[in-house]
Amino acid sequence: MKMARSGASAVLINDGEKEKIYVFGGCWDVADSSNWVEVHDIETGTWELLSVFTPKTPLKIQQSVAMDEKHVYAVDEDGQCFVFSASECKFEADGRTESNPENRHDWLIAAVGAFICRGIGGKVLWRLPDDWEWKEVKGLEELQQQHPGFEIIKLCPFSVERLAIFWEARPQGLLELWYAEFSL
Repeated sequence: MKMARSGASAVLINDGEKEKIYVFGGCWDVADSSNWVEVHDIETGTWELLSVFTPKTPLKIQQSVAMDEKHVYAVDEDGQCFVFSASECKFEADGRTESNPENRHDWLIAAVGAFICRGIGGKVLWRLPDDWEWKEVKGLEELQQQHPGFEIIKLCPFSVERLAIFWEARPQGLLELWYAEFSL
């Protein structure tokens, strides 16, 4: 990377020809459009700063997720929703606000087209892109009951149709990292 960053949001986009990693924000002291987005070309191994249009400054992205080969859905710390166009190098506000962005982490988009994220209290949540009501993924109740204080610390893709959740467990007082997989 050309710019030191902390708390940035990153997403992988495959445009059909190349895979690139887009990194948004994380450079709080110098948050202008000339350094706010960097793109890493995986094939060449090079980083490039992109000058992008942002509807507000500073734009502190909380979560981002690739929607398709050219667009990234993003939510800032205030819950405002944006769509980033990789081909046009700009963010557009979509006029909607996400509820409780501080309680929604590790956003993914599932093969079925639904947004999935880690909520609080050991919950995994989902919603469709045009539906603003988050729903709890069912089937984790037994896991939540077996582990008192169960709190997911990471949600990540395991394969195209499977997700993995990680949590801390303390059997006999020892800290352990546990995980479980589930199908979509």
